[in-house]
Amino acid sequence: MKPKILFLIFFTSILSYGQTKVIAHKSHSGSKNSFSKAYKKNLFDINDSNFGTGWGHVLILDSVIAINKTRTILKIRTSKKRYPDPENYKACSNIQFESRTDTLINDSVFNIKNSQKKIKLLFKQKYYYKYDNPIDEVIFIGFKQ
Repeated sequence: MKPKILFLIFFTSILSYGQTKVIAHKSHSGSKNSFSKAYKKNLFDINDSNFGTGWGHVLILDSVIAINKTRTILKIRTSKKRYPDPENYKACSNIQFESRTDTLINDSVFNIKNSQKKIKLLFKQKYYYKYDNPIDEVIFIGFKQ
């Protein structure tokens, strides 16, 4: 019984570890005054700190293009800055994006053998957490309806 309790305490303590920028700054001999200066001048990318919240980049899947039986191209936009609620990106004004292209080889979801309907269903099971826009907004090229 004791090993189970010790294992539970150990496992819980690993999951509960967290440190904000303020705590990290203080633990490395930083003072309140120097933290304020670092924050105002954005030294060490301190303004990108999430302060314990889930800030992240907005990731939008624009289009999926089937090239052949094995290759698929994804057109993706990523925000240049992080936002507190990436899923609610439409509420943010003037978001600047960088475009990129990813090539997938033999992907089980984005495959020319799958219809758009099947891709949308599989997408919700496998990739639902990755992109911030709904799959219904994505443009499909080269796939069966």
